[in-house]
Amino acid sequence: MSNRFPKTGQPPCRQAAYCTTFVSAFTVPRFAVFLLLTLSLVLASSTALAQAKVVASITPLQMIARAITDGVSEPEVLIPSNQSYHHFTLRPSMLRTLRQADLFVWVGPELETYLSDAVVQAGAYGRQLQVLALPGLQVHHAGAGGEDSREVLIPDEGLHAGHKHKPADTIDPHVWLNTGNAQLIAQAIADALSELDPDNAGQYGVNLELFRQRLAALERGINAQALLPAQSQYAVYHNAFQYFERQFGLQHELVFVASEELQPGVRHMMMVRRAVENTPLNCLLEDVTTQAATVDTLLGDKDLRRIRVDTVGQTLTAGPMAYIQLMDNVADAFRQCAAR
Repeated sequence: MSNRFPKTGQPPCRQAAYCTTFVSAFTVPRFAVFLLLTLSLVLASSTALAQAKVVASITPLQMIARAITDGVSEPEVLIPSNQSYHHFTLRPSMLRTLRQADLFVWVGPELETYLSDAVVQAGAYGRQLQVLALPGLQVHHAGAGGEDSREVLIPDEGLHAGHKHKPADTIDPHVWLNTGNAQLIAQAIADALSELDPDNAGQYGVNLELFRQRLAALERGINAQALLPAQSQYAVYHNAFQYFERQFGLQHELVFVASEELQPGVRHMMMVRRAVENTPLNCLLEDVTTQAATVDTLLGDKDLRRIRVDTVGQTLTAGPMAYIQLMDNVADAFRQCAAR
């Protein structure tokens, strides 16, 4: 019985040398493994903390942010591009994503209307960048025609700086369809991330400069081509393209509805049909978010070439070149309109 191991499973220590050998063979390796695991976890957590988590409300803003964070992190998007940014259900998982963001980028209550309360509630968790509050941003007012659209500068100080305007005015929130605005947004994102994540500030600066160069090349490419011959005329379903139009010297002839959120009535439908009959048009440009059935009803039997334009990036992956591709696709839609 004296030769059996005790209940601990260890052999009896009859000699000090044996006990020392046993401790060295079993205890030290386990401690070393524990130490290595601890160091690995510490290093991993330090790396995670160094990479600021960026969340954008919509895909176009995610694309701009992705160009700035290339090589550092991949921004998330809160509202999928196939959902309406005007009307959507904020699920608990989306609210958690919002609260976990170190930097949340959104246009403002003029666009993501049903997100406003959640953004206010999440304000204590991280930093927010409201695009419509950026100084120098070029902003147009929504309207059925160009005469209703006026350029304004959004105030950059005071309470609710991003949306100080006359009650009767409605801001067109599609600000990302102007490349100058995209550069301002990219600059603001780079500045915010450089403060939140100073270890990667150099990379953000490099990415910003590269994004500027790509924007300049895009602008030269669009300006170098006649998107529409002078005699070409086109209609738009709603005035979603004016940021692009005004930047590159384009002007639609007709606009079908003042807002895509409103269902046109019978009188309005007849007015649109008469206008289409009396106006020589090359094409109709409609956003991918437009309800095709509504356009069918408005046109009736009229055979008009229709071109769907992806202004929100539904068909693109948010890589570092995604925003450039988005804008080039918009330009290509105008080229298609002019093609015979």
